[in-house]
Amino acid sequence: MDVVTVLSIVTTVAVAVGTATYWLGVRLTGVEKDIEALRREVEGLRDELGRLRRDVENGFNRLTNTTVGVGEIMVRYLGVKGVLNPREVDFLRATLRSLASTVTNPLTPEERRRLLELVDKDDLTIEEAEELYRLARKVFDEYIDKTPDAVAALFYAVIKRVEAYEKHGGQA
Repeated sequence: MDVVTVLSIVTTVAVAVGTATYWLGVRLTGVEKDIEALRREVEGLRDELGRLRRDVENGFNRLTNTTVGVGEIMVRYLGVKGVLNPREVDFLRATLRSLASTVTNPLTPEERRRLLELVDKDDLTIEEAEELYRLARKVFDEYIDKTPDAVAALFYAVIKRVEAYEKHGGQA
């Protein structure tokens, strides 16, 4: 082979390799841009999912609070109408006493002791009834997803609160 043939082959191969390298470089740059765009989209979806999760949690919390509020209104109304008899109130009291005796969270030992004192007391002042309600609400908030007794405990506190306000001239 002569030098010209070798040089033409080398030149042809060099041009082909250069062209292929250039083309691959352009393609890789395009792929990198596509990957970056996908990464941004995934991050956007992750952010949107986080917002959606927060919205669902907020909606669920609002629904829970509404349900509790409706239950409290029903208990108040039934108490005002005299529909709840002493046996039913005693049942709710026993349920709250049982629950308060076993719960360790979220009450401090002092709050737990005080809750049991208030449950055992028949005639509550408005301040005591509010304290009973506050403590029962803490128990309810912690245990609503663990036991139906949490609802009964809160209902008892609402009944005692209504009784105290009626007896001592306030509005519940």
